[in-house]
Amino acid sequence: MEIVLTVAIAVVAAAGLYVAATFAKRTRQTTAPLIEAAISDISAQITGAADDLRRQLRAITDDLHHDREQQRLDGRKIQGRLDHVDSRIGSIANQVLAELDAIKRRGEQVGTRQDQLSEDLQQLATRLTGDPDPLA
Repeated sequence: MEIVLTVAIAVVAAAGLYVAATFAKRTRQTTAPLIEAAISDISAQITGAADDLRRQLRAITDDLHHDREQQRLDGRKIQGRLDHVDSRIGSIANQVLAELDAIKRRGEQVGTRQDQLSEDLQQLATRLTGDPDPLA
């Protein structure tokens, strides 16, 4: 009976060694397809997310380019309007200066005419009174 017990222990030990030796191989065979499937799923998700982010980034950059072009166009329009207003202000300023010069000349003409009238009145007063200096 001791021999049977010894043989049984040896068989159990050999079976344990066989299970231990083949455990890593069986584990790899069982889990490798699961790991590969998980890796391919994660890779597909990452690729999809990257493609989506690329599309979003392209859309954002396209919008930014469009906005920049629109701002340039608006800037050119504003500059054109400013140039037009500047030209109009210059024209109006020149007209105002011309009018001021005309008013100045008329003022000088009025002053000259007033001096002539004063002299004429003095001469008339001198003739009428016979007095050389009627104001004295």
